[in-house]
Amino acid sequence: MKSLKVLTGIAMMGAAIAVPAQAEDIKIGYINKMGDHPWFVAEVDGARQKAAEMGADFVAQDVQFNADLTITTLDTMIGDGVDGIAIVVPDRALGPVVAARAKEAGVPLVAVDDDIYFEDETQVPYVGMNAHNIGLSVGEKLAELYKQENWAEEGEVRIASIEDRKADTCMQRNRGAEEAFLEAVPDFDPDNIVRVPYDNTMVSSIDAMTTTLTANPQVTHWIFYSCNDDGVLGAARALENAGYGPEQGIGVGIDGSRACDAFGSGKPTAFRGTMWLNSENHGAQAVELLVKNIRDGEELPTTTYTQPEYISADNFDLYEERLCG
Repeated sequence: MKSLKVLTGIAMMGAAIAVPAQAEDIKIGYINKMGDHPWFVAEVDGARQKAAEMGADFVAQDVQFNADLTITTLDTMIGDGVDGIAIVVPDRALGPVVAARAKEAGVPLVAVDDDIYFEDETQVPYVGMNAHNIGLSVGEKLAELYKQENWAEEGEVRIASIEDRKADTCMQRNRGAEEAFLEAVPDFDPDNIVRVPYDNTMVSSIDAMTTTLTANPQVTHWIFYSCNDDGVLGAARALENAGYGPEQGIGVGIDGSRACDAFGSGKPTAFRGTMWLNSENHGAQAVELLVKNIRDGEELPTTTYTQPEYISADNFDLYEERLCG
């Protein structure tokens, strides 16, 4: 009888070892770079909701573009025993450091919104948009609007490429927009593209575009694209402040975070539309992948892309409650 009890105990111990982690024993950390921005507010909410749905604990930290705080937060989360981390890096140059520390600690890592790489250039599992492809969508829509409004007949038309040059993901979006527009409008002179640097915020875009307008008083019509809605709405506001009519600008944003600001009043605007990506899905997808990897041993895919929806004044009513509620 004693031998049977010992054998039973050994079997039970073996079964316990073989059982994967339960969701309620899993803790996910989420690091984001700009927690007060609507995009990231929604993204973290989506991540938190998915964690609760899957029975996992969740902790989030906003690092406000601070590289040192990013590393400190990562180390703190690892020290506190998180089982997986999703991160939106403030600077892609941090990628190899972040990836190495997570790997050394044995903590699975998912990059969200901005792709990052190990030192050997192996990509960290990534959830977000295909930056170049969404830029192509922007350029195609801008070309469509340009043709619809017969801007080829206007005397002085320029493109303002509003660029965050520190962020490679942002530059991929801009390059995609430029490529698609010039392909669709082959007669447009590339020399008529003005490079406008900004820091990813609306205030910076307003200031930079205001300076650009002052330097180019002969231009009557402006086309503009950027990394995000802030860059495009900032340009639209600069046009308005400088006395241009909404019909003198065509801008298409990315992310949908400023759709309510642009279309909520019902007034015409040079911000013609945005490629909306539901950032809640980004956060939720990252958490789901991490929990399934930790709990079930499912391999983390290298890339998980989300697809945009085009929002304009014409269909804003279909999105207003979701985006502005």
